[in-house]
Amino acid sequence: MEYEDGDVEHDKQSMDELLARGIKSVPVTILDDKVVIGFNPQELAKLFDLSGDIPVADVSTMLEKYEIVLVAAAKTFRQIPADRWDWESPERQRTLGQFCFHLSDRPDRAMNAYNVGVYSNYDRGRTVEDILGDVGFEEVAQYCEDVLKRVKASLDGDASIDLEKVLDTYMGNKTAWEMMDLGLGHSVHHIKQLYAYMGMMGLTPIDPLTEKDFEGIAVPTELF
Repeated sequence: MEYEDGDVEHDKQSMDELLARGIKSVPVTILDDKVVIGFNPQELAKLFDLSGDIPVADVSTMLEKYEIVLVAAAKTFRQIPADRWDWESPERQRTLGQFCFHLSDRPDRAMNAYNVGVYSNYDRGRTVEDILGDVGFEEVAQYCEDVLKRVKASLDGDASIDLEKVLDTYMGNKTAWEMMDLGLGHSVHHIKQLYAYMGMMGLTPIDPLTEKDFEGIAVPTELF
């Protein structure tokens, strides 16, 4: 399939094109006058009329994979030297500290959206400074662990959420189930990127996750 890609971080024309369409979120896929915001496998399959199974985690799988991924993420954060907090990845102007915070913040915001009914652009772009203050990798690891506790309570606790509840999101109407599933895929994709970033910095992750750990979770095929 032929396509054109754009980089809004480094290409003003790409940014101007999105703004002209009233689009303020990336990633975004555009086909003629149809738009899909975010990595949304179900909507992308509809857009391109694709057949085949698209993995959507059931509750037991979601619980298992969230545990694997967020525990590993917190352990990995603690392996990174404090002086790498402000390191910026080549493809995006974002510090490593912000990236690590963001890895587990999307599932947190999915749970928040369940309570308030809305998942906004603000939710997807919260900064570590605004939420946690002047902190380091240890505090971000603790935040990740706290998010995991709340995920487990939301999916399998005494006050587990109604996964069929429809939420108003910047991607359109989505069920709580879809948002928790997308949050899981988001965290998986980012921990893969984190391992790559560590390699760029000359660091070797200790006991990293493998592809087997990610089986059954829909993530982009391209790392960056």
